[in-house]
Amino acid sequence: MTIKYFEEVDTNKLEDYYSKQLDIDSASIKVDLNFESPTINLDQVEKLNSCLVRLPEIIKKSWQWILNDYRTGEDVSEYISFHLDDFFEDNPEELLKGTDSSLDNKDRFLQTLKVNRIGIYPEAPENYLIIDWMTDPELSNYILVVNCNEGFELEYITVES
Repeated sequence: MTIKYFEEVDTNKLEDYYSKQLDIDSASIKVDLNFESPTINLDQVEKLNSCLVRLPEIIKKSWQWILNDYRTGEDVSEYISFHLDDFFEDNPEELLKGTDSSLDNKDRFLQTLKVNRIGIYPEAPENYLIIDWMTDPELSNYILVVNCNEGFELEYITVES
């Protein structure tokens, strides 16, 4: 049984953590696998491989969830407001450089978000896949975290540091 991109992993003698930089849609993204058990069965490997193959599609879905939360929820708006109103109130251009200046600052801030990390937890059905979106990590260590279940559907969005 082979795990896509992680061919060196012995599925019958797992370590708890594996990490690789993967090129996904022309972006280099850190992807890590996290295990609690020393082995993984064939069904889990197949689901994991399906997840890895579908990462570009899942990332696009997570972006839509972020936009939807921005329009109708609280977490994304709070994340943006924290950066623009509290963190970069005096000089928002430092954070917004390279974005479309014809948009309002909140929409411009959204343009700065990129996937920084994807964590996969094959033994955690409700937190199977975690996608960390960030603005420039040199400017902020706050993360907009999208949590997906094993069906690759949104569980929740939260902010972490």
